[in-house]
Amino acid sequence: MVPDAFLNPDPLAARAPRARGAVYVAGAVALLLAASLAAAPLAVTGIDFAPAVNAKWREYGKPEAATLRKTIRAAVAGQNECSGLPEGVAVNVTVEDLAPTRPTRQQSLDNPSLDVVRSKSLGGAELKGELLDGQQHVLTTVSYRYFAPTLYEGSVSLDPWADAQLAIDGLARKLAAACRNLPQNGRASTG
Repeated sequence: MVPDAFLNPDPLAARAPRARGAVYVAGAVALLLAASLAAAPLAVTGIDFAPAVNAKWREYGKPEAATLRKTIRAAVAGQNECSGLPEGVAVNVTVEDLAPTRPTRQQSLDNPSLDVVRSKSLGGAELKGELLDGQQHVLTTVSYRYFAPTLYEGSVSLDPWADAQLAIDGLARKLAAACRNLPQNGRASTG
C-alpha cells in the first residue's frame, strides 16, 4: 500500500525549494539593478569646438560636427568607472584641433578628384575635458592628442574620423581615470 503523502503531496511543500530559488534570483536581479543605477554614465554637458576647428566646418561639412558630438558623448558614456560620484558631476569637452583621415562627404563633393578609399591624410584630434561638480566648478582637467604619425600608421578604416575616434577614446579613458582619482565627496584634492 502507498502512503497518502505520495499520492497527494502538499502543494506548498513541493513548491518551497522553487520559491527559495526565486527569492535568490529576485535578490540578485535587485542587486544588479542597484549597481547599474549607481554606475550611471558620466554626463557630457557641453562640447565646444575651438575657433580653429570651427573655421574648418565649411571644408569638412557642418553635419560632421554633429557626428563628432555623438561620438564624444558615446565614448564618455561608455566609461563605467565613474560610479559613486556625487550627483551633478559632469564633463565639458573642447575639441582643440581636428583632421579627418579620409575625405568627408563635403570634401568629396567639393573636390571630385578625392577618392574616399584611396585618399588619406594624417587624421586625428586634440581634445580637452573638464570634470565639473554640481556648481560647475572645475574639479580637474585632462587632455589627449592623437594624430597618425605617418600615412602608413593611420587607420585603415574608411571612416573619415577613425583616427579622431582614437583620440576621443583616449580622452574618455583619461576622464574615467581622473574620475576614479577624485575623492568621494567630489572635490579635487589640492597639492
